[in-house]
Amino acid sequence: MRSVREFQARMRDFAFDADGRGALVGALADCGGPPMADRLSIHRNTTMLGLAGALGDGFPVVRRLVGELFFDRMAQDFLRAHPPRRASLLTIGAEFPAFLTGYAPVRELPYLSDVARLECAWTHAYHAADGEPLHPQILATLDPERLGELRLSPLPSQRLLAAAYPVDAIWRSNQEAAPDEEIRLDSGPVHLLVHRPEMAVVFHPLSRGAFSFLMALAAQQTLAAAWDSALATDPDFDLASELAGLLTARAFGGYRLP
Repeated sequence: MRSVREFQARMRDFAFDADGRGALVGALADCGGPPMADRLSIHRNTTMLGLAGALGDGFPVVRRLVGELFFDRMAQDFLRAHPPRRASLLTIGAEFPAFLTGYAPVRELPYLSDVARLECAWTHAYHAADGEPLHPQILATLDPERLGELRLSPLPSQRLLAAAYPVDAIWRSNQEAAPDEEIRLDSGPVHLLVHRPEMAVVFHPLSRGAFSFLMALAAQQTLAAAWDSALATDPDFDLASELAGLLTARAFGGYRLP
């Protein structure tokens, strides 16, 4: 072969794409012993099993919901469709929730992709940079005449998730110390703030208005503009109580006044 890069590319194709097997085997000299394809298959199987295990570690609730054997097969189907593009194993599941949406064998589990999205949000929050949450009484120190111009920024760990199913309850029920709670898939959509204000990742349920409010603030809109966005979603949105609740939940990491 002309270069190490070309050899690595053919090894990748061999591991993830059946069409690449012949090209690699044909480019290597046979040194005797077992057939070259059989020897290379060891590397292919090790690669796929290792990556499938890493994917399962990133989506433990999805894995538990479908069972380990089924998950391994599903993971390998996913990896063939979406080979890793970066060295970090933390990035291999970025397309997994969308993959599950169109994966025929789990069509009868429509909540599975939302659970995967929650696990992606958890992983982001867990590995995000640390941030010091704003003190809940911060607004009392500011000029009340200028609060409409205030811009509140999220913690680095923040993710906002809207799901059609009660994914937070599904997630909790699949932990080691699972609470005894009834899960109704028809209980309606959920809106969640996923973040890590201290040492642990937490899920904070939001109203539809508060979700729109945080989305607008995350886009660096002013407090007044974010309030308008919340009211457009929920005319009964109570700014004072919702903002107080978000500050108590340590939802913000900074603020700015022009």
